[in-house]
Amino acid sequence: MQSLESLESQFHGLVWEERLFSSEPRWTVEPDTGAIKQTVQSLRPSSTVEVAFLVQGGFNKIYNVSIDDEVFIMRISLPVDPRYKVMSEVATMDWVCRITSLPIPMVLIHQPSPNNPIGFEWMLMTKLPGKPFGESYQSLSFDVKARLVRELAASSACLFRNQLCGIGNIYGESSIVESPTSSEQIPRPGEPVDPKISVLVKESDSGGGSTSIRKRSEAPFSIPGKGSSEAPSPDVGRIVSMQFFWDSHIHQDVHRGPFRSSKDWITARLLFNENDCHSALDKHSAGDLDSDDEAEVEDAIRTLGIIENLKSLLPLVFPTDDDDGPEPSMIFHHDLSRHNILVDNSGELTGVLDWECVSAVPLWKACSYPSFLEEQPRRSEPVPES
Repeated sequence: MQSLESLESQFHGLVWEERLFSSEPRWTVEPDTGAIKQTVQSLRPSSTVEVAFLVQGGFNKIYNVSIDDEVFIMRISLPVDPRYKVMSEVATMDWVCRITSLPIPMVLIHQPSPNNPIGFEWMLMTKLPGKPFGESYQSLSFDVKARLVRELAASSACLFRNQLCGIGNIYGESSIVESPTSSEQIPRPGEPVDPKISVLVKESDSGGGSTSIRKRSEAPFSIPGKGSSEAPSPDVGRIVSMQFFWDSHIHQDVHRGPFRSSKDWITARLLFNENDCHSALDKHSAGDLDSDDEAEVEDAIRTLGIIENLKSLLPLVFPTDDDDGPEPSMIFHHDLSRHNILVDNSGELTGVLDWECVSAVPLWKACSYPSFLEEQPRRSEPVPES
């Protein structure tokens, strides 16, 4: 059993703050740009490195990292699901890049442990050109939008053809998640990243001109190149999903997969809801209750009844047999929004972002419209802005 000190070190820099309707993750320690620069400089000692804060997301702080004349993205992550979230995201991006034609960032190097000079898990990626699709949406013609939809649909079809077994996340052929005894060493605080793990090296172009960054170490999957239809399917492991790590959920004794069936997956998800209801009832078990407290208790009791009804229906909706193999699944980008799709000025697709918490889900779960296609019904074709 892990000690309290060990648990605290795993979640260093993270606190869950209560809001009006739910809790939200908050940084208690700001990443040091000097440590970021030191880390990158240790990989390219002879290069000029500059670091500038770019934007903050739900679980990440994003920085522009300039190495000589090239600009990259450094994404530093809160330890909401230590090690698993970053390692799965890296493997998922590599897998999707290899079996589809989607333009997605290439991870040059990543650190799935906070035991490094930055103090958080991080990854260094290529920076894709373009701007969010949402910023160009009104100015693009219907034909351009239709072409973009067809391209994204083709990539989704490619993911469907490359089905996996079971529900959860992928981590690559060999990872320290699946093999805790791995010989891969994580640098101690103050030490540079071990070049044997992954090294950024200069690579001259054929004309002897500018240089670029590439990764010398092996990718998570030793499989054919981009867009290949011959890629072997990776194993599915423990799930990385917001419901499974949100606030106290990360500490609850709930099975995290891989799940053999939709029934098992939904049972685990319902258990989190059930635990939340019991926590609300325990909180208000004694003392006088105001109107808000009474409403919370009533909601919890009503929700527990709904959960029991749903649990009784699961064997009917998702019948399973002990001899059944793992249910077919596919990688599904659940947040394919206009913000996460990049296009150039002509509307050509230049990037698809935000692959964290992207899991292998049941095929029925992947049969839904992406959020970038969902909006108020239109009775006529929109008129592009001049």
